[in-house]
Amino acid sequence: MSSFNDICLVLCGGLGRRLFKLYRGIESDLEAAHMKVHPESYLATIIFMVIVAAVASSALFLVTEFVFQVSELFQIAIVVAGPLLVLALGLSLPRLIASIKVSGLKVEIPYASAYLSVMASGGLPPYKSLLRLSKTNLVPKVQEEFYRVLALLHSKGLDPISAMEKGAKTVRLKAYRDLFLGYASTLRTGGDVLHYLYSQTENLFKSLAADIKSMGEAVALLMESYIIVTILGALGVYLMFIVSISMQNVIGVTLSPGSFFLFSFVLLPALSFAFICVSDAIQISYPQSSKDSYVVFGFSIAVAVLLVTVTTLPFLWPETRVFAPLLPLKDLVQAFTVQVGFPQGSEPAVGLALTLIACTVPAVVADLFVASEEVGVLHGITVFLRDLVETRKTGLSPERCILALSTKDYGRFSRHLRLIGQQLGWGLPLKKILTTFNAKVKSWLPRMNMFLLIDTIEVGGGKEQSLETLAGFAESMEIVEKERRSLLRPLIVVPYIGAGLLAATTVMFIRFLRNIETLGGFSVGYATLTGTLLTPLVLHSFMLGLVAGKMGSGRVASGFKHALILTCVTLVAIWFTPYMGNFGFTEVR
Repeated sequence: MSSFNDICLVLCGGLGRRLFKLYRGIESDLEAAHMKVHPESYLATIIFMVIVAAVASSALFLVTEFVFQVSELFQIAIVVAGPLLVLALGLSLPRLIASIKVSGLKVEIPYASAYLSVMASGGLPPYKSLLRLSKTNLVPKVQEEFYRVLALLHSKGLDPISAMEKGAKTVRLKAYRDLFLGYASTLRTGGDVLHYLYSQTENLFKSLAADIKSMGEAVALLMESYIIVTILGALGVYLMFIVSISMQNVIGVTLSPGSFFLFSFVLLPALSFAFICVSDAIQISYPQSSKDSYVVFGFSIAVAVLLVTVTTLPFLWPETRVFAPLLPLKDLVQAFTVQVGFPQGSEPAVGLALTLIACTVPAVVADLFVASEEVGVLHGITVFLRDLVETRKTGLSPERCILALSTKDYGRFSRHLRLIGQQLGWGLPLKKILTTFNAKVKSWLPRMNMFLLIDTIEVGGGKEQSLETLAGFAESMEIVEKERRSLLRPLIVVPYIGAGLLAATTVMFIRFLRNIETLGGFSVGYATLTGTLLTPLVLHSFMLGLVAGKMGSGRVASGFKHALILTCVTLVAIWFTPYMGNFGFTEVR
């Protein structure tokens, strides 16, 4: 990459220097993003890419001029938009990278401050605490910032406090700057460092709780936008397609089946995925989490893609060739559709629904276990730390306290605690015990609590004051996590309402088409249209469930069960279609 930058600097260095005089802010943006490139070299690279984009846009203009018949306005937009987009993206990229780093740092800094406070109560200064913290992967963003402090320390010969000050000044996060600049000031003026760190940590947790509340409001607004775009937009396109097909002899085809396919199977899922990504950027995410549910889901989706070629595609496109050993699955879907009483033409929708249901069940089971394990272990370790503080007051050593408490019931944390007690009895070192615990527990908060406990015992001897501080912060962590879950949980209801509205309206459309099938002397093609409309409905309901899980809990894996439920509800709605005439729908004669 550096050689490419050098080539761009040779070719466009003059323009890069002129642009740098106009946009001096790029230097601070590059420093905040930790991009190790000179501003003039970076701007020269951007100008080179703008020139390449201009050449590519001109070539595309010639193609549209001589091959495709498009409007002049569209051609001008192609030529102008390409270079401008490259320029805007290049100038904003460092700031975007810096904001991503800051969002991760915002989550980690309260817990890093809690670690500094606990270590300070045991007699370890913050610089040494950060040095120990940098050897673990629990706080990667804080680790990254401390590596910059070490670079300043060794390259410029600064003392640790001055290096921490200088490193903090370049970070675009007020909480981080205040913590370390305030610590340096308190240390130099001879203030109470322990009291300062403790009060700062409390303020950081309060600030994190406030951020969670504002995040809940932002996610609620995002959910409303998602429902408006995907549900109302889908209903509008469905209606246009139905009117276009049913009245093609009168008004012509205004929305072709190909365009409807792209909208239903490409655009709508892409929009759902985009909203999941935006939700992930808004929500507070911890650096580590269990990936077991996603691994199971990944294997399930791979199987689902294979099965769809047998259970769905042959009914939509009869010329689709089916792998001979899987042919009985196609016959099974067809027989199930007839025997249960699904409407004619719904075979592809039923096949897709059954495939998604069968392949999602393993992921749902895995996630239910993972979620209950995470919540149970976090609560158990929080209660254990409080009991540890009270037991420590009797005068027993921290190790003896753990052994005494290992027989108590702490829910899902109990089996981990029993193993820790056994390892202590065998005389294993504390670091080995922590490694074993991290191998069995994937959730970040319990890992952080155990890391704090092990280091508290190892560094400060597990003094009563240190353990009291640790237990207080562990309880704060649990309260913050409960507030996050309680704020997001009500949002799960919204996609259910949207999916119900979309399924009911689509079924009503199909029932209406069946009633007017021969009205006006033309044929609608009821069976074909039923498969065309209902199949994307199943896929969209599944995606709605994934979005509900992400926005309602902060985890896509939580959406597996909602996707399963909504797919089942949609399948029932499809089965209900032939019987709607008995509930207020009359036949047109």
